[in-house]
Amino acid sequence: MSATEAERQATGPAGVDRQELDRREIDSLDSRIVQLIHERHHVSSRIQQRRRREGGPRTVLKREMVVIDRYRQGLGPEGTALATAILRLCRGPAPEAPGAANAERGEPGT
Repeated sequence: MSATEAERQATGPAGVDRQELDRREIDSLDSRIVQLIHERHHVSSRIQQRRRREGGPRTVLKREMVVIDRYRQGLGPEGTALATAILRLCRGPAPEAPGAANAERGEPGT
């Protein structure tokens, strides 16, 4: 393949770099994943609060194992680590957007 042909394949319509288009798509997907984790945290908080009001524990290990297994089945061994991280995030206070803590202190975000 010639350099010109390779260059043509690397660009999309009107010379737009396909690599850049793919990166934009990844960025969009990452934003959606972050939003979904925030939504999951909100629902998880409701469940935890309800369970505690009823005198139960904040977390239920059996339920967490079901979640971990679902991720492992869908994503393989790395799914276990991802599920564990998500569960840990959803147990505590809502995750802050980057720079939110700095803004509260009057500091610029990073």
